[in-house]
Amino acid sequence: MNPAAADPDAMMRQWNEQIQAKLRQADEMKQVANAVKVTQRSSDGSVSVTVDQNGVVSALDLTDAALRKQPAQLSAEILGAMRTAQAQIAARMQEVMAPIIGDDSATMGALMGGYHERFPEPPPEDPRPPRPTGPSDDDDFGGHNFARDNKGW
Repeated sequence: MNPAAADPDAMMRQWNEQIQAKLRQADEMKQVANAVKVTQRSSDGSVSVTVDQNGVVSALDLTDAALRKQPAQLSAEILGAMRTAQAQIAARMQEVMAPIIGDDSATMGALMGGYHERFPEPPPEDPRPPRPTGPSDDDDFGGHNFARDNKGW
């Protein structure tokens, strides 16, 4: 017979100790999680994005080379670096939580599943963004005849 089962006070002390241990573990997990940050650079290194454990951008660094890019290209590089950093959060969280959670695979699975769901792997990056295109025909005025326009020049 379990001695704690015979003594209700001992059973309550044991439950209290277990609860206190879980609360300490939760506090430690929160502190470690709050410190997690992931930084990702663009392929040419001109853009650097850092996200926190929630995937929120906490730092954005642009070099002079980044500022010389076309707005659409710069935007794509920033978003690409951000999504890649966010996709790495789950692995980083697993790395820092493993010493705390230990062999509790159910807790780890639940924690990591949420991160994988929120931050999936980004689609593969195009090697080069498309060049902006202008009108293909300099003589195409969209059907408007400026010679017959009575407004003049």
